[in-house]
Amino acid sequence: MSKLFKPFALLFLLLTSALSWSAESLMLSDHTDRINLLPYLEYLPDSAHTLSFDEIRKNTTNWRAAPQHRESLNFGYTDDVYWFRLRIKNTANTDQSANIEIGYTVLDNVDVYVDRPNREVLLYEMGDKHPFHNRLVEHRNFIVPLNLDANASATFYLRVQTTSSMQVPLFLWREVSLLKNSQAEMLGLGIYFGTMGVMVLYNLFVFFSVRESNYLYYVLYVASVSLFFSSLSGISFQYLWPNNTWWNDQSIVFFLSCVVLFAALFTIRFLRIEETFPRLHHIGTGVVIISAFIVVSTLLFEYRTMIAVVITWAVIGISMALTVGMYRWVLGDSSAKYYCISWFTFLIGGVILALNKFDIIPRNFLTENATQFGSAMEVILLSFALADRLNIEKRRRFEAQLHALENERVARLAQAEALQQEKNARKAQEQALKHEREAREAQASALAVQRQATETLENRVRERTHELEIANQRLEELTYTDGLTGIRNRRYLNRALEREFARARREKSPVAALLIDIDHFKQFNDTHGHLVGDDCLREVAQSIQQCALREYDVVARYGGEEFCVLLPNTDQTGAMQVAEQVCETIRSINFDVDGQKVMITASIGVTSCIPERHQDVDRFIAAADGALYTSKANGRNQVNFALPNFSASLNQHNG
Repeated sequence: MSKLFKPFALLFLLLTSALSWSAESLMLSDHTDRINLLPYLEYLPDSAHTLSFDEIRKNTTNWRAAPQHRESLNFGYTDDVYWFRLRIKNTANTDQSANIEIGYTVLDNVDVYVDRPNREVLLYEMGDKHPFHNRLVEHRNFIVPLNLDANASATFYLRVQTTSSMQVPLFLWREVSLLKNSQAEMLGLGIYFGTMGVMVLYNLFVFFSVRESNYLYYVLYVASVSLFFSSLSGISFQYLWPNNTWWNDQSIVFFLSCVVLFAALFTIRFLRIEETFPRLHHIGTGVVIISAFIVVSTLLFEYRTMIAVVITWAVIGISMALTVGMYRWVLGDSSAKYYCISWFTFLIGGVILALNKFDIIPRNFLTENATQFGSAMEVILLSFALADRLNIEKRRRFEAQLHALENERVARLAQAEALQQEKNARKAQEQALKHEREAREAQASALAVQRQATETLENRVRERTHELEIANQRLEELTYTDGLTGIRNRRYLNRALEREFARARREKSPVAALLIDIDHFKQFNDTHGHLVGDDCLREVAQSIQQCALREYDVVARYGGEEFCVLLPNTDQTGAMQVAEQVCETIRSINFDVDGQKVMITASIGVTSCIPERHQDVDRFIAAADGALYTSKANGRNQVNFALPNFSASLNQHNG
């Protein structure tokens, strides 16, 4: 029986071995170029992480052929180690050189074994757990040079272990074709990152111009999106941190979580949720807190643990933002239209990327770049939305100015009408005087008519003049009053500075200025919220105004949590007395937040001088600002004085 069984057993082993090597060998010739290696690829999972190369090379029965209906292998997120096998044979009579590209940049460890008959096995260790400069070819993807002698063959074994998605796209390129493909890819990436960079710089300049927090959140959001895609595409590892393998692994989830955080801040501010949906504002605050926690967590936990959390949270956050934006769109907010369309494009790209990473849809050019396309469109549309919002605000101010000008025009027309009536009355008076000799009664009648017309004229002129004064007063208050604190704004302060500085220069009298900054106000805002922060600004403004005892002293909001007090005809001693009084008054504010007393302090910078010719206001204010920073540096809650340094402006004038 044993003799009969042996032939059948041998035949069974031969058939099993033949069936196990189901993938064909790649026949390399002079015309072989730009080939997807998936049809020639076999794989073997190693769940226990115990198989060595010698065991893999001897294993001929457990290999599985790669599926032919996909562009590349994608096993999703898995703890298994995967081995891949590829046979290549040179059918030409000349030596052949090519490159094998592993086109997924975030694989942790990729060990490539090159087994050639009668030669030593070559081992190439690659992956983003190794410094970038250790690669055989300095390329954002993993490149393995292939050199085969005439009519020679080689077997390639790849051992891949990664915490990211197990995707192994393999392609064979000639040198020229690889260079052309790399140039095309870098051109596309250059256009994308160039677009994002332009958006960052443009809106950063706009932020410095208008000081609107929306633009700052937008800039941080676009920068996070750009850094996320640069990390995902391997550009950051190649050019920014080629030796920091830990940060290269964590940067993907870190910047993606930053995208969600700054998108939430931008949405809350842009859609005015605090004003229009007070209850929903608490949910938005919760989203911001959770997003900030996730950002910190990406630096503490492994990539695999956080990537699923971040992607899921990103989809949830974008869906919530899109829902609120659509509701605002239905209510008639024109800016919400751009907002919703932009987030919809990004949501589609994000969903496609997530489905690709979890191996639900195949990996191809569209699925790999859908989020980049969506993000670029979203960034452009959000820029349009910001511009539309800015135009709306400008239009409102313009309409207010037009209304004031229309009132002024009506008042002038009334004044012209009154003057015309006065002219007619004078003509009547002259006519009456002409006929005075003829009839005293006609003269008396004419005088009565004149008196009545004059009274009517005076009443109408008085009414129109009063209306004009009210309109001008409203326009002036709108122009020179800070809407939050009710005190003078920066525009009024600039005019007052120029006026008082010129008067002091002309009269040789001293002038002083105080710059006041609320200590730790940003922390105060973050702790108690912007509404309480606004109440704090109003309370401080009123306290400062109570300390400016003279009617020609100017108290104005300088910007953010900073205030300025202009003291004409005041020397250093007087200015320091006022500053100490202001500091003490602010310190004594009894500010109540949710039943708890919160102490408010301020740092103050003081300057005073008798200005001379060619000495400008900017140096004067810069001295107060320098004294303010001295107060901050020395522990805050104090007053410091600094003399203006006019030497630079004098040298400039002499030059």
